[in-house]
Amino acid sequence: MLTLLTLNNFSALVKLMKKIVFTIALSIYLPLLSGEGSSLEITTIEIQDSYQSTQRFPGKILPLNYSKLSFEVPGKLSEVSVDIGDAVAANQVLAFLDPAEMQANLNQALARFDLASQALERFQDLKDKGFISNQELDKASSEYLVAKAQADLYRVKMEQTKIRAPFRGYIQNRFLDSGTVVSPGIPILEIIDSTGVEAHVSVPGSIIQTLEIGGRYNFSINKTIYPATFTRFSQMSSQGSNSRLCIFEFETFINPGSVSYLELQQSSDQEGAWVPLKALSQGTQGLWNLYTVTQESSGQYLVSKQIVEIIHIEGATAFISGTISTGDMVASGGAAKVIDSEILRVQ
Repeated sequence: MLTLLTLNNFSALVKLMKKIVFTIALSIYLPLLSGEGSSLEITTIEIQDSYQSTQRFPGKILPLNYSKLSFEVPGKLSEVSVDIGDAVAANQVLAFLDPAEMQANLNQALARFDLASQALERFQDLKDKGFISNQELDKASSEYLVAKAQADLYRVKMEQTKIRAPFRGYIQNRFLDSGTVVSPGIPILEIIDSTGVEAHVSVPGSIIQTLEIGGRYNFSINKTIYPATFTRFSQMSSQGSNSRLCIFEFETFINPGSVSYLELQQSSDQEGAWVPLKALSQGTQGLWNLYTVTQESSGQYLVSKQIVEIIHIEGATAFISGTISTGDMVASGGAAKVIDSEILRVQ
Protein backbone atom coordinates (compact mmCIF):
# COMPACT_ATOMS: atom_id res chain seq x y z
CA MET A 1 0.00 0.00 0.00
CA LEU A 2 1.39 3.41 -1.02
CA THR A 3 1.92 5.92 1.84
CA LEU A 4 2.55 9.67 2.32
CA LEU A 5 5.17 11.84 0.58
CA THR A 6 8.12 12.90 2.76
CA LEU A 7 8.78 16.66 2.79
CA ASN A 8 12.54 16.15 2.88
CA ASN A 9 12.53 15.02 -0.73
CA PHE A 10 10.07 17.65 -1.96
CA SER A 11 12.80 19.78 -3.62
CA ALA A 12 14.17 16.69 -5.37
CA LEU A 13 10.68 15.91 -6.63
CA VAL A 14 10.35 19.40 -8.14
CA LYS A 15 13.62 18.90 -10.01
CA LEU A 16 12.40 15.56 -11.32
CA MET A 17 9.17 17.17 -12.56
CA LYS A 18 11.23 19.40 -14.87
CA LYS A 19 12.71 16.46 -16.77
CA ILE A 20 11.13 16.03 -20.21
CA VAL A 21 10.78 12.37 -21.08
CA PHE A 22 7.66 12.46 -23.21
CA THR A 23 7.47 14.18 -26.57
CA ILE A 24 4.02 15.65 -26.08
CA ALA A 25 4.09 16.85 -22.50
CA LEU A 26 6.29 17.13 -19.41
CA SER A 27 6.96 13.86 -17.57
CA ILE A 28 8.63 12.89 -14.31
CA TYR A 29 9.16 9.70 -12.36
CA LEU A 30 8.08 9.42 -8.71
CA PRO A 31 10.21 6.86 -6.78
CA LEU A 32 7.63 4.96 -4.72
CA LEU A 33 7.98 3.34 -1.29
CA SER A 34 5.86 0.40 -2.41
CA GLY A 35 8.84 -1.54 -3.71
CA GLU A 36 12.57 -1.28 -4.21
CA GLY A 37 13.43 0.57 -7.42
CA SER A 38 9.75 1.10 -8.33
CA SER A 39 8.69 4.41 -9.90
CA LEU A 40 5.68 6.16 -11.36
CA GLU A 41 5.86 8.11 -14.60
CA ILE A 42 4.00 11.44 -14.47
CA THR A 43 3.03 13.46 -17.56
CA THR A 44 1.91 17.09 -17.42
CA ILE A 45 -0.74 17.75 -20.08
CA GLU A 46 -1.66 20.86 -22.02
CA ILE A 47 -5.12 21.60 -23.42
CA GLN A 48 -5.14 22.46 -27.15
CA ASP A 49 -7.85 24.01 -29.35
CA SER A 50 -7.19 21.54 -32.18
CA TYR A 51 -4.98 18.61 -33.08
CA GLN A 52 -3.05 17.34 -36.07
CA SER A 53 -3.48 13.73 -37.11
CA THR A 54 -1.99 11.54 -39.80
CA GLN A 55 -4.40 9.50 -41.88
CA ARG A 56 -2.98 6.56 -43.81
CA PHE A 57 -4.62 5.07 -46.89
CA PRO A 58 -3.19 1.84 -48.35
CA GLY A 59 -2.47 1.59 -52.05
CA LYS A 60 -0.54 -0.46 -54.56
CA ILE A 61 2.47 0.50 -56.66
CA LEU A 62 1.93 -0.20 -60.36
CA PRO A 63 4.07 0.51 -63.45
CA LEU A 64 3.05 3.42 -65.68
CA ASN A 65 2.66 0.92 -68.56
CA TYR A 66 2.03 -2.81 -68.46
CA SER A 67 1.40 -5.00 -71.52
CA LYS A 68 0.94 -8.60 -72.56
CA LEU A 69 2.56 -8.96 -75.97
CA SER A 70 1.27 -11.28 -78.71
CA PHE A 71 1.48 -11.73 -82.48
CA GLU A 72 -1.19 -10.34 -84.81
CA VAL A 73 -0.73 -13.13 -87.35
CA PRO A 74 -0.58 -16.93 -86.96
CA GLY A 75 2.62 -18.88 -87.39
CA LYS A 76 5.32 -21.01 -85.79
CA LEU A 77 7.33 -19.30 -83.06
CA SER A 78 10.89 -19.15 -84.37
CA GLU A 79 12.68 -17.49 -81.45
CA VAL A 80 12.07 -15.66 -78.16
CA SER A 81 15.21 -13.63 -77.58
CA VAL A 82 14.49 -12.42 -74.02
CA ASP A 83 13.61 -13.99 -70.69
CA ILE A 84 12.11 -13.01 -67.32
CA GLY A 85 13.96 -10.12 -65.70
CA ASP A 86 15.68 -8.86 -68.86
CA ALA A 87 15.82 -5.10 -69.41
CA VAL A 88 14.73 -4.13 -72.91
CA ALA A 89 14.79 -0.92 -74.98
CA ALA A 90 11.84 0.60 -76.78
CA ASN A 91 11.28 -0.94 -80.25
CA GLN A 92 13.69 -3.84 -79.54
CA VAL A 93 12.72 -7.12 -81.26
CA LEU A 94 11.75 -9.59 -78.54
CA ALA A 95 10.39 -12.56 -80.52
CA PHE A 96 9.56 -13.49 -84.12
CA LEU A 97 7.72 -16.10 -86.15
CA ASP A 98 9.08 -18.21 -89.00
CA PRO A 99 8.81 -15.65 -91.85
CA ALA A 100 9.04 -18.06 -94.82
CA GLU A 101 5.35 -18.08 -95.81
CA MET A 102 4.85 -14.36 -95.24
CA GLN A 103 8.02 -13.56 -97.20
CA ALA A 104 6.73 -15.61 -100.16
CA ASN A 105 3.43 -13.72 -100.12
CA LEU A 106 5.30 -10.41 -99.98
CA ASN A 107 7.54 -11.39 -102.93
CA GLN A 108 4.45 -12.31 -104.96
CA ALA A 109 2.76 -9.00 -104.12
CA LEU A 110 5.90 -7.03 -105.03
CA ALA A 111 6.11 -8.80 -108.40
CA ARG A 112 2.47 -7.91 -109.19
CA PHE A 113 3.13 -4.33 -108.14
CA ASP A 114 6.17 -4.12 -110.40
CA LEU A 115 4.16 -5.47 -113.33
CA ALA A 116 1.31 -3.03 -112.68
CA SER A 117 3.79 -0.12 -112.50
CA GLN A 118 5.28 -0.97 -115.89
CA ALA A 119 1.84 -1.41 -117.44
CA LEU A 120 0.68 1.98 -116.15
CA GLU A 121 3.74 3.70 -117.67
CA ARG A 122 3.06 2.12 -121.09
CA PHE A 123 -0.64 3.04 -120.96
CA GLN A 124 0.23 6.66 -120.06
CA ASP A 125 2.56 6.76 -123.12
CA LEU A 126 -0.16 5.37 -125.35
CA LYS A 127 -2.71 7.81 -123.97
CA ASP A 128 -0.39 10.75 -124.65
CA LYS A 129 -0.13 9.58 -128.28
CA GLY A 130 -3.88 9.12 -128.53
CA PHE A 131 -3.85 5.34 -129.07
CA ILE A 132 -6.04 4.38 -126.04
CA SER A 133 -9.11 5.79 -124.36
CA ASN A 134 -9.36 7.32 -120.88
CA GLN A 135 -11.26 4.23 -119.71
CA GLU A 136 -8.33 1.95 -120.56
CA LEU A 137 -5.89 4.26 -118.73
CA ASP A 138 -8.19 4.38 -115.70
CA LYS A 139 -8.28 0.58 -115.61
CA ALA A 140 -4.47 0.36 -115.66
CA SER A 141 -4.26 3.00 -112.92
CA SER A 142 -6.70 1.06 -110.73
CA GLU A 143 -4.76 -2.17 -111.19
CA TYR A 144 -1.59 -0.31 -110.18
CA LEU A 145 -3.24 0.99 -106.98
CA VAL A 146 -4.57 -2.48 -106.09
CA ALA A 147 -1.11 -4.04 -106.56
CA LYS A 148 0.50 -1.29 -104.49
CA ALA A 149 -2.02 -1.80 -101.66
CA GLN A 150 -1.42 -5.55 -101.75
CA ALA A 151 2.36 -5.04 -101.48
CA ASP A 152 1.89 -2.59 -98.60
CA LEU A 153 -0.37 -5.10 -96.84
CA TYR A 154 2.23 -7.86 -96.96
CA ARG A 155 4.96 -5.49 -95.80
CA VAL A 156 2.80 -4.87 -92.71
CA LYS A 157 2.13 -8.61 -92.34
CA MET A 158 5.86 -9.26 -92.58
CA GLU A 159 6.52 -6.77 -89.75
CA GLN A 160 3.77 -8.46 -87.71
CA THR A 161 5.87 -11.64 -87.57
CA LYS A 162 7.99 -9.75 -84.99
CA ILE A 163 7.16 -8.62 -81.46
CA ARG A 164 8.82 -5.31 -80.56
CA ALA A 165 9.00 -3.71 -77.10
CA PRO A 166 6.38 -0.93 -77.00
CA PHE A 167 8.40 0.94 -74.36
CA ARG A 168 11.55 0.63 -72.26
CA GLY A 169 11.01 -1.84 -69.46
CA TYR A 170 11.56 -5.26 -67.92
CA ILE A 171 10.27 -8.66 -69.02
CA GLN A 172 7.86 -9.78 -66.32
CA ASN A 173 6.75 -13.13 -67.79
CA ARG A 174 7.52 -15.47 -70.70
CA PHE A 175 4.69 -17.80 -71.64
CA LEU A 176 5.85 -19.77 -74.74
CA ASP A 177 9.07 -21.09 -76.25
CA SER A 178 10.45 -21.64 -79.76
CA GLY A 179 8.69 -24.14 -82.00
CA THR A 180 5.17 -23.49 -80.71
CA VAL A 181 2.50 -22.82 -83.31
CA VAL A 182 0.57 -19.79 -82.13
CA SER A 183 -2.65 -18.04 -83.07
CA PRO A 184 -3.12 -14.25 -83.08
CA GLY A 185 -3.67 -12.77 -79.63
CA ILE A 186 -2.01 -15.58 -77.64
CA PRO A 187 0.29 -13.91 -75.03
CA ILE A 188 3.98 -14.59 -75.59
CA LEU A 189 5.61 -12.10 -73.21
CA GLU A 190 4.61 -9.72 -70.44
CA ILE A 191 6.45 -6.40 -70.06
CA ILE A 192 6.34 -3.63 -67.43
CA ASP A 193 7.51 -0.04 -67.80
CA SER A 194 10.85 0.84 -66.18
CA THR A 195 10.59 4.61 -66.58
CA GLY A 196 8.22 5.27 -63.67
CA VAL A 197 5.50 3.98 -61.37
CA GLU A 198 2.26 5.22 -59.88
CA ALA A 199 0.23 4.45 -56.78
CA HIS A 200 -3.46 3.54 -56.96
CA VAL A 201 -5.19 4.50 -53.71
CA SER A 202 -8.86 4.37 -52.72
CA VAL A 203 -9.64 7.66 -50.92
CA PRO A 204 -12.99 8.81 -49.41
CA GLY A 205 -14.71 11.56 -51.39
CA SER A 206 -14.59 13.97 -48.45
CA ILE A 207 -10.79 13.64 -48.35
CA ILE A 208 -10.37 14.05 -52.12
CA GLN A 209 -11.93 17.52 -51.82
CA THR A 210 -8.92 18.57 -49.74
CA LEU A 211 -6.41 17.27 -52.32
CA GLU A 212 -5.07 19.35 -55.19
CA ILE A 213 -4.34 18.02 -58.68
CA GLY A 214 -0.62 18.53 -59.23
CA GLY A 215 0.06 18.68 -55.49
CA ARG A 216 2.80 16.58 -53.90
CA TYR A 217 1.99 14.11 -51.13
CA ASN A 218 4.04 11.67 -49.09
CA PHE A 219 3.89 7.88 -49.27
CA SER A 220 5.36 5.43 -46.80
CA ILE A 221 6.84 2.38 -48.54
CA ASN A 222 8.88 -0.12 -46.53
CA LYS A 223 9.41 2.52 -43.81
CA THR A 224 10.80 5.02 -46.35
CA ILE A 225 9.01 8.23 -47.35
CA TYR A 226 8.63 8.97 -51.09
CA PRO A 227 6.95 12.08 -52.56
CA ALA A 228 4.42 11.64 -55.35
CA THR A 229 2.28 13.96 -57.49
CA PHE A 230 -1.52 13.67 -57.45
CA THR A 231 -2.38 13.37 -61.17
CA ARG A 232 -6.03 12.28 -61.45
CA PHE A 233 -8.92 10.39 -59.86
CA SER A 234 -11.94 8.41 -61.05
CA GLN A 235 -15.17 10.37 -61.20
CA MET A 236 -17.44 7.43 -60.37
CA SER A 237 -17.38 5.20 -57.31
CA SER A 238 -17.42 1.42 -57.50
CA GLN A 239 -20.02 -0.77 -55.79
CA GLY A 240 -21.82 2.18 -54.23
CA SER A 241 -18.82 3.26 -52.15
CA ASN A 242 -18.10 6.90 -51.39
CA SER A 243 -14.42 6.32 -52.16
CA ARG A 244 -12.70 7.11 -55.45
CA LEU A 245 -9.58 5.68 -57.06
CA CYS A 246 -6.77 8.27 -56.89
CA ILE A 247 -3.60 8.09 -58.98
CA PHE A 248 -0.26 9.43 -57.72
CA GLU A 249 2.85 9.44 -59.91
CA PHE A 250 6.38 9.01 -58.52
CA GLU A 251 9.55 10.59 -59.86
CA THR A 252 11.70 7.65 -58.76
CA PHE A 253 11.30 4.03 -59.79
CA ILE A 254 9.93 1.76 -57.05
CA ASN A 255 9.41 -1.98 -57.40
CA PRO A 256 5.87 -2.50 -58.77
CA GLY A 257 3.63 -4.57 -56.52
CA SER A 258 4.86 -2.92 -53.32
CA VAL A 259 2.26 -1.87 -50.75
CA SER A 260 2.26 1.87 -50.14
CA TYR A 261 0.52 4.14 -47.63
CA LEU A 262 -0.63 7.64 -48.51
CA GLU A 263 0.02 9.81 -45.44
CA LEU A 264 -2.19 12.89 -45.10
CA GLN A 265 -1.91 15.46 -42.33
CA GLN A 266 -5.36 16.54 -41.16
CA SER A 267 -6.25 19.34 -38.72
CA SER A 268 -9.36 18.94 -36.54
CA ASP A 269 -10.96 21.70 -34.46
CA GLN A 270 -11.45 19.75 -31.25
CA GLU A 271 -10.38 20.83 -27.77
CA GLY A 272 -8.40 18.29 -25.79
CA ALA A 273 -4.94 17.07 -24.87
CA TRP A 274 -2.42 14.43 -25.89
CA VAL A 275 -1.65 11.75 -23.30
CA PRO A 276 0.27 8.45 -23.39
CA LEU A 277 -2.02 5.64 -24.47
CA LYS A 278 -0.83 3.58 -21.51
CA ALA A 279 -2.26 6.21 -19.13
CA LEU A 280 -5.82 5.25 -20.10
CA SER A 281 -7.91 2.47 -18.57
CA GLN A 282 -11.16 1.03 -19.89
CA GLY A 283 -14.23 2.73 -18.37
CA THR A 284 -17.94 2.25 -18.96
CA GLN A 285 -20.30 3.20 -21.81
CA GLY A 286 -17.42 3.79 -24.21
CA LEU A 287 -15.60 6.23 -21.91
CA TRP A 288 -12.11 5.89 -20.44
CA ASN A 289 -10.48 6.50 -17.06
CA LEU A 290 -7.48 8.75 -16.60
CA TYR A 291 -5.66 9.07 -13.24
CA THR A 292 -4.23 12.45 -12.24
CA VAL A 293 -1.87 13.22 -9.37
CA THR A 294 -2.55 16.41 -7.37
CA GLN A 295 -0.18 17.93 -4.84
CA GLU A 296 -1.89 18.79 -1.56
CA SER A 297 -0.86 21.70 0.71
CA SER A 298 0.55 19.18 3.17
CA GLY A 299 2.98 17.92 0.51
CA GLN A 300 0.96 14.79 -0.11
CA TYR A 301 0.14 13.62 -3.64
CA LEU A 302 -3.45 12.45 -4.14
CA VAL A 303 -4.61 10.25 -7.05
CA SER A 304 -7.94 11.22 -8.68
CA LYS A 305 -9.86 9.44 -11.44
CA GLN A 306 -11.00 11.52 -14.43
CA ILE A 307 -13.58 10.43 -17.01
CA VAL A 308 -12.42 11.15 -20.57
CA GLU A 309 -13.28 10.38 -24.20
CA ILE A 310 -10.76 9.27 -26.80
CA ILE A 311 -10.96 11.52 -29.87
CA HIS A 312 -8.02 10.15 -31.85
CA ILE A 313 -5.24 7.57 -31.42
CA GLU A 314 -1.89 7.89 -33.13
CA GLY A 315 0.96 5.54 -32.32
CA ALA A 316 1.48 5.33 -28.55
CA THR A 317 -0.52 8.50 -27.82
CA ALA A 318 -4.17 9.49 -27.69
CA PHE A 319 -5.94 12.84 -28.00
CA ILE A 320 -8.65 13.04 -25.33
CA SER A 321 -11.27 15.40 -23.96
CA GLY A 322 -13.07 15.39 -20.62
CA THR A 323 -12.61 16.57 -17.03
CA ILE A 324 -8.99 17.65 -17.51
CA SER A 325 -7.16 20.98 -17.48
CA THR A 326 -3.80 22.36 -18.55
CA GLY A 327 -1.14 21.50 -15.98
CA ASP A 328 -2.81 18.30 -14.74
CA MET A 329 -0.27 15.61 -13.89
CA VAL A 330 -1.28 12.27 -15.39
CA ALA A 331 -0.08 8.92 -14.06
CA SER A 332 1.13 6.72 -16.90
CA GLY A 333 0.13 3.10 -16.54
CA GLY A 334 -3.44 3.90 -15.47
CA ALA A 335 -5.21 1.44 -13.18
CA ALA A 336 -2.24 -0.92 -13.39
CA LYS A 337 -0.13 1.58 -11.41
CA VAL A 338 -2.50 3.56 -9.15
CA ILE A 339 -6.06 3.56 -7.79
CA ASP A 340 -8.55 6.35 -7.18
CA SER A 341 -8.03 8.38 -3.94
CA GLU A 342 -4.63 6.76 -3.32
CA ILE A 343 -2.03 8.86 -1.49
CA LEU A 344 1.53 8.68 -2.79
CA ARG A 345 4.81 9.34 -1.04
CA VAL A 346 8.23 9.72 -2.65
CA GLN A 347 11.46 8.51 -1.12
